[in-house]
Amino acid sequence: MGMTARLLPLVLTATALVPQQPSNDPSYQEIPLDGVSVRSLTEPYGMVGITWPEGVRNVTAKVRVQQNGKWTDWQSLPVEDDHGPDVSDTEGIQRAGTEPLWVGNATGVQASAISDSGTPVSGAKVVLIQPGVLSSDADEPDDVGVTSTASPYPMPLMVSRRRWGADERLRTYNGASCARPKYTTTVLGAFVHHTADRNDYTRTQVAAMVRAMYAYHVKSRGWCDLGYNFLVDRFGRIFEGRAGGAQLPVLGAHTASYNANSFGVAVIGNFDKTTPPAAMLESTARVLAWKLDANYRSPSATIRLDGKSLHTVSGHRDTKATDCPGAQLYDKLGWLRQRVNALMGGSFATPIYRYARKLGFRNIGQPFWGEHPTRTGRATYFATRDVFYSVATGPHSTAGAFRTRYRRLGAGSARLGLPTTEAYQVHGGVRQKFQRGWLVWDRRVRQVQVVYGRAL
Repeated sequence: MGMTARLLPLVLTATALVPQQPSNDPSYQEIPLDGVSVRSLTEPYGMVGITWPEGVRNVTAKVRVQQNGKWTDWQSLPVEDDHGPDVSDTEGIQRAGTEPLWVGNATGVQASAISDSGTPVSGAKVVLIQPGVLSSDADEPDDVGVTSTASPYPMPLMVSRRRWGADERLRTYNGASCARPKYTTTVLGAFVHHTADRNDYTRTQVAAMVRAMYAYHVKSRGWCDLGYNFLVDRFGRIFEGRAGGAQLPVLGAHTASYNANSFGVAVIGNFDKTTPPAAMLESTARVLAWKLDANYRSPSATIRLDGKSLHTVSGHRDTKATDCPGAQLYDKLGWLRQRVNALMGGSFATPIYRYARKLGFRNIGQPFWGEHPTRTGRATYFATRDVFYSVATGPHSTAGAFRTRYRRLGAGSARLGLPTTEAYQVHGGVRQKFQRGWLVWDRRVRQVQVVYGRAL
């Protein structure tokens, strides 16, 4: 009674009873929290959050929801003002806000957002998202990888964006420029987060939770896409997050000024007081091992990002004062580093890595597309060279105009096959031999030509 009376001038109330039936159709509602009691008809929804204009700090946000005709207790929503893109990398019209809360299926909401002075936050909104139900919500991860102890550690099974139902049209919501993914230079390290959500969700709810989070990040917070690069549920399933290619160094919106040259893995749930399940920790280790091993990064090393020295595998709270990723998960980071190191075999030993060291990383730059299988072998794309390997050819690289031409042919699976030499000078030009032909640069025509056949 005291809580309700004290918050009444600041509360939005949506108490109209609506038949509580799960909806197959997605919906999105933003209702102003304007400091007076408001009554609004509320369709069934699955996720709730509160937002306000960027720049307002020290906000206390609370909600309670109506489920099955009864009101839950008031619950504080975590406010994470350091999630999201760097301020220098604006994605749409950004708004500050809480972490979204999954409520499953609710028909009413009461919410408040007050400043540290006890006054209503001007321009605050409560966001209600119904992600709908898809026939694919019960599907398991796509067969895009395998789990083993091979070197480098392979891509684990993953629920793709297509499989969890990402509406790719949503990426133009904050402008056409958002439709094109942005990439950073390389992968140096990873940040572990928790979504600060509930821990009692079911297997079939997770895809809907990810869709709702995607809508919240884009429509409510003003970002270009889902903020995290990867998500892991309590059952150990890995979900592809931000678009742009899971294998590539996609610039995420997870740790503000530390997004460049890192990737964010969010475990779905709240781990302030709850220990993350073993399956969740193991899958988190697997996605970390895959990305770090492909880019030749040791989980036991330290790196430097935005002028700060950090572990290769860090928690969000290592960058600022925040509860994320929760005390119980943060305490597991040491175990995660050890487990990742074990999965990676403790060292880098691939022929491509050894060849890259021979060429010199100062000469070829850092990995952009980490080591990955091609149709006929393996490849790593560095800043200035692409290095290929197969048992039949050994390691060789392409560079400059030859790299550009070979990529256009379908590098790694072209009719030419893999390179069997480096490019070398001959009278009148430069040539490079491949398994089933040559690339030739002739000074007279000043372009790279493709010649098929073994003799030249």
